[in-house]
Amino acid sequence: MARKSRRQREGSMRFWFGLTKLGVILGLVGAVAWFAYETGRQLSADEIAELNGRIETFEVTEAQRQDELNRLQVTQAAAEEKAEEFRQRYEDVAPEGVRAIIAQARTKLDEGLSPDRLAFVISQAEEPRACSPTETRRFIARTENYDGANTWVRFNDVLTVTGAGKAASDGRAEWFNPENDVTLTFSPLGGKAQDISGRLPLQHAMVFKGREYRFTASPGSRGFIEVTADWCSYSAAGEAEAHMR
Repeated sequence: MARKSRRQREGSMRFWFGLTKLGVILGLVGAVAWFAYETGRQLSADEIAELNGRIETFEVTEAQRQDELNRLQVTQAAAEEKAEEFRQRYEDVAPEGVRAIIAQARTKLDEGLSPDRLAFVISQAEEPRACSPTETRRFIARTENYDGANTWVRFNDVLTVTGAGKAASDGRAEWFNPENDVTLTFSPLGGKAQDISGRLPLQHAMVFKGREYRFTASPGSRGFIEVTADWCSYSAAGEAEAHMR
């Protein structure tokens, strides 16, 4: 009887021990499951918040783009209206002859004539007077690396033209770089020299001993400057144009 009671007690203890062990295991599983759920829920909430923020940013950006597009459309419409207004004014006040000249100038530019050459040709147009034929000569521009032969030209045996510029970019070349400014010197025989500086092409006019000399200097082949010149009998107009660039 005593032995049976002891077996019952041992069996009861094993039962409760097993039940307790099962409870601990279920508790651990529940805790792990809750932690995983809570972590996943928080990550999902963070991701949703980030996506909502990006959506709001895109909405703001699109609104800004639309506002900018509307502003540009208004600006374009205003510019087109102003252009039309100026065109109408031009047609109202420009003489027919002036419009014909402008049309011819546009045609020449479309054919490849440079604006500088066209401007020079127009500047030479005037009432007939006693002028020499146009002459073109070239010389080598002086640089920090070259000051040798062929660095000058002379017109009408009385007026010498020279020029100096900066050497090409490698620092060793002798020829000048036409992308930089040059200084041209016009020296009349027995008169005072005149200097002009700037980027080619350059124009200059001066009066010397009863004649008006007019020059246009342009870049020539490598190292050279080409000078086109003519000279006319002096007039009051020549005095007004003297020292012109």
